[in-house]
Amino acid sequence: MQSFKSKLVIGITVGTGIDWQIGMPEYESYASVIRAVGAECCRMGKGALHDFDKISGLLLSGGLDVHPDHYDRMPGDEHLSKDEVIKKYRIRCEPARDEIELPIVKQALEIGLPVLAICRGIQVLNVVLARKLVPDIALCVPNALPHKSLPGPIESLRHEISVEPDSLIAKLYGTQKLVVNTRHHQGITLDMVSDMLRPTAIAPDGVVEAVESTDSRFVVGVQWHPERKKDAFIHDISGPLFKAFVEACSSSRRWL
Repeated sequence: MQSFKSKLVIGITVGTGIDWQIGMPEYESYASVIRAVGAECCRMGKGALHDFDKISGLLLSGGLDVHPDHYDRMPGDEHLSKDEVIKKYRIRCEPARDEIELPIVKQALEIGLPVLAICRGIQVLNVVLARKLVPDIALCVPNALPHKSLPGPIESLRHEISVEPDSLIAKLYGTQKLVVNTRHHQGITLDMVSDMLRPTAIAPDGVVEAVESTDSRFVVGVQWHPERKKDAFIHDISGPLFKAFVEACSSSRRWL
């Protein structure tokens, strides 16, 4: 088998802003952790590569909210227009990103690519598979924890999660109790998880914090940001997660 170095390529989904260009902070926060475990990266999104023959796996990055056109209304919201939903739940979204990214995720799953989904990514994954998403945790989840950190280069809020003992996350982090960062206001609850996914970690308020595929494929989603270097308490113990992802990708037939 060929070496990972400069050969194995992981596609990273990107937003539409300048910060998602190569060399800019948002993109590089994800690309740097993939390079650190021996793979190369390319951008997948608006104005970027969409060639699945060139990638061996897909990393779904964080970013703005998913547009409500792509998931079912919450009970009682069926009469609301999309603009009313956006206002009610304080949704900030990039429709152009969603229109490109959701089909990319669907195709990646259909052809069996390994997938690692981070923060927004775990939400996109569930939206593609089940059309289910909590549009605002604070408004929709009883006794919700604070999940939304302040923006900027400061340490994030954190909370503990419970991890299923027989899960890949438990194996990779070596624990059934984990303290993670939290930088989101949308999410999924147990009743929303796709039948193709298995919830493997949960916050005390019932928000799902990790999922993995119900079959043998590497499809893993985490609600936290393991790539975020400012949050050393989670970043510094997340190397095994990225290594496992790249190792799963190495068995793909898609090599440069």
